[in-house]
Amino acid sequence: MNSHYDELIAAYLAGDDVEQALIKACEDDETLLAELSQQVAFSRVVAFALYAKNDQMFIDSFKSKLANEVNTQVIIAKTNNIQEITSNKATVIPTLFKGNLWQRYAIAACIALFSFLFIFYQYSYSPSLGLIAKVVEAESQKGMVYSGDNVAHGQFSLTKGYAEITLNNGVALLLEAPIRLNISSVEHITLVEGSLVAYVPDGAEGFQVDTPSSQIIDLGTEFGVSVDKKGKSQVHVLKGEVKVRASKKQEYEHLTVDQARSFDLDQQVAIIKSQPHRFMRTLPGKSIQDPDYLHWSLDRQKGANLPCQGKGINGQCFDAQRKSLIEGKVGPEFVQGKFGDAIYFNGEDDWLDTAYSGIGGNKPRTVAFWVKIPENFSAENSFGILSWGLMDKLAAWQISPNPNGDIGPIGRIRVGISHAVVVGTTDLRDSQWHHVAIVLFGGTNVNLSTHVLMYVDGKLEKTATKSIAKVLTDLDHPKSKPFAMGRNIAFNTNKNQKYKFFKGWLDEVYLFDSALTQKSIYNLMTFNQLTPNPKELNNKK
Repeated sequence: MNSHYDELIAAYLAGDDVEQALIKACEDDETLLAELSQQVAFSRVVAFALYAKNDQMFIDSFKSKLANEVNTQVIIAKTNNIQEITSNKATVIPTLFKGNLWQRYAIAACIALFSFLFIFYQYSYSPSLGLIAKVVEAESQKGMVYSGDNVAHGQFSLTKGYAEITLNNGVALLLEAPIRLNISSVEHITLVEGSLVAYVPDGAEGFQVDTPSSQIIDLGTEFGVSVDKKGKSQVHVLKGEVKVRASKKQEYEHLTVDQARSFDLDQQVAIIKSQPHRFMRTLPGKSIQDPDYLHWSLDRQKGANLPCQGKGINGQCFDAQRKSLIEGKVGPEFVQGKFGDAIYFNGEDDWLDTAYSGIGGNKPRTVAFWVKIPENFSAENSFGILSWGLMDKLAAWQISPNPNGDIGPIGRIRVGISHAVVVGTTDLRDSQWHHVAIVLFGGTNVNLSTHVLMYVDGKLEKTATKSIAKVLTDLDHPKSKPFAMGRNIAFNTNKNQKYKFFKGWLDEVYLFDSALTQKSIYNLMTFNQLTPNPKELNNKK
């Protein structure tokens, strides 16, 4: 082979734009393509070896890939996909096979080797397309998913929890389990099943989401997409604009904020009501390492006073007082609890009061506690496990077992008041202790439907109902009520006491001024403290 060909191959490997010259040279000399394939294959192997952590890893991985390529015809067939050699293979390939039989076999072998190594390298060491930015109890079939993990070309799935992916072009994808998708590039993904929200920043317009029944192309926006197990899909525009269609045979339709469409596998498109509350739109940031908090152990004490045992919020701690409507009665009674003693509320006339006004506005917060709800649960005795704020639309923060079947399943944990609620799915009406944690995390446009996570027994709770409602807990109104336990926020001594008191058991109440992580919630449930000492951890193991 002459020196001119050597220079062409070297220039090609260096990334220079010499493809057309190589095509012409291959037409003139049948041996050039074989030499080129050997050189490129060698270059790929060297690059692969540099990425490998050790020699044995390289050998084992290579053997594994080679064992899978048992069909030589498959390998040779894959040469039709090679774009690195030429974009005009119709003029090159026929020329290759003009020689004798031995030459044809030799060239075919070189092409097969190059094709295999190219595909092997491409699939084994695809560059990272982004990172997992945030997770909430996220798991895949392979195990736990962690923030900071790389996101590569190919399949990605979650069997549990939430994850936020940030692609290299700035596109953010918030995924809710169970979900399966294929990531083709930073500009294109396919949602096979599940729900996601895509936020596309300036400069990344044109981002595309395909589903089994639709195609969605962003025009600078935020949108939610869901796909059911049968392949039917929905798209809801949360901000900006997208264009959508059921198949390539149809024209695109433009959708703007608060518009939505559904698609089936028969390419039928239907106008549907926009339901942004169906989608989780943000995940909590990093928790404060040493947050302020209030803690009431509710252990047996003499008299009505129950001391606050937390570090305090803004340097202050607030004791709880046992209260009753019946003159001369001290208040709710002590019983055996999950950790030490607990409090039993009779659902008729007793509660616990504090002087703490609560956490106001849309500030982050976490409330965690143990609760036991009787099997003979009654709607009359359901409201007000914990509450504070103003009995007005969106102005209170109240946690109860849900008594209203029109809002959500009965007996599940519920946060909010009136029709602005989030309702879980775990039935708590079994007279057994359950650990409950409600997390509201901060950010922009804080909303019940997108900024609240609920945990039952340390596990992320799937929600049955989520209202679209801003969080505006009012502490400043003259009628705002301080933090109380066992009493409805609507309590008024001048009215009938029906629906005013909670009936059940309560223990180890924590109130934090920050959004806790799942790990911290697990520690509270397991060790009754945020940071257990090493001895307790070893005993648990």
